[in-house]
Amino acid sequence: MKSIILLALLHLTLGCSNFDVKSYTTTNIALATETAVLVEFTSDCGDAKLSAVVDGEVLPVYSAGDKSMVTVVKEHSQLPANTYTVDLYDEAGIVAFKNFAKEGAGDAPKAIHSISVVHPGVSKEGLPIQSEFIVMVVALLVWWGANSIKAKISE
Repeated sequence: MKSIILLALLHLTLGCSNFDVKSYTTTNIALATETAVLVEFTSDCGDAKLSAVVDGEVLPVYSAGDKSMVTVVKEHSQLPANTYTVDLYDEAGIVAFKNFAKEGAGDAPKAIHSISVVHPGVSKEGLPIQSEFIVMVVALLVWWGANSIKAKISE
């Protein structure tokens, strides 16, 4: 118990306060078979190993240089239009979160940073018919026009 309290105090004194966040979500149902929510951020957390929690699911945070990224990919029906909160935890915080989720007692640990991502949902964008069909119709019209001109010239 003392170690958990010590980890929680270490978690509070880490000092991750500066976050620059960019996010992306899949919106075109015709181009994707699944919905992706991507959150890219830079922070002043140094070499701290971060984890994320989205809708109660613990996810790793991938780091490349000074940028970090969290990715959630699920079926379209499992990620409907909504505002999703990505809670970031350091190692001590994620241990406390897992203990909280397992035992369900007490207060949930405080995330070092929470990111809200607005996902508008997926929809069919663009023309009501596929562009390949339009190209095929134009090609047939050009062929028909050329064939008609050729028939008139042959007479």
